[in-house]
Amino acid sequence: MPAMDYAKVAGWYDLYAATDLDVPFFLQECRGSHQVLELMAGTGRLSIPLLRAGVPLDCLDSSPDMLLVLRKKLRAEHLQARVIEMDVSHLDLPTRYDLILIPFNSFAEISAPADQNAVLQGVYRHLSPPGRLVCTLHNPAVRLKNIDGQLHPRGSYPLPDGSGRLVLSSIERYDPATHLVSGAQIYEIFDPQGAPLSHYTVPLKFYLHGQHSFESLAQAAGFSILALYGDYDRGAFDPDTSPFMIWSLARA
Repeated sequence: MPAMDYAKVAGWYDLYAATDLDVPFFLQECRGSHQVLELMAGTGRLSIPLLRAGVPLDCLDSSPDMLLVLRKKLRAEHLQARVIEMDVSHLDLPTRYDLILIPFNSFAEISAPADQNAVLQGVYRHLSPPGRLVCTLHNPAVRLKNIDGQLHPRGSYPLPDGSGRLVLSSIERYDPATHLVSGAQIYEIFDPQGAPLSHYTVPLKFYLHGQHSFESLAQAAGFSILALYGDYDRGAFDPDTSPFMIWSLARA
């Protein structure tokens, strides 16, 4: 199951998830690849710049609403990509890839341990030797600093064509027994004069992997660890301070 009901947020997603922090990193990772698969591609935040750069990319996601946005972007920019609607935990494609990407901490959205194993095993089957998986995750030591059960503002974003503003807030709680973060995102839409138009809440849930637990998962699925970075400049991972865990895994 995804972290949230993306049918309710697909229309707003690109407003608040517009970062390009990881794009140069993934462009370099894709260099020289002959067939790349991006899992949990969503609206194409990363897909579009990769395709602009000529990366031979297939894009997969389980949300038809998010993929609808991606397809509109592809048509608008006259870009070609195979777009696949599929649950990543039931990966079954005819193609084998030399590189598979799970960007933007998206693997955390796979909250059930059995599904986590299924995803990694499916990725392993779809890599042609000696293919690689690049998977990015939160560093729990850093991410937990912002999880306290309190309501936090996440940003205020102008709507297209000056039609108003989206104000986004969230509340998150962590259960150390299950490693699950649960909570909600709160969406408030205002008109150009600041009058409220709509207000709704979308539940969310995701899993916080530790360094050693994810390494054990990956090795059990058959992967060997090529590198673990702590940021998109390929800095060494520091378990106390690095913002991310960026894994480069090889199909053994």
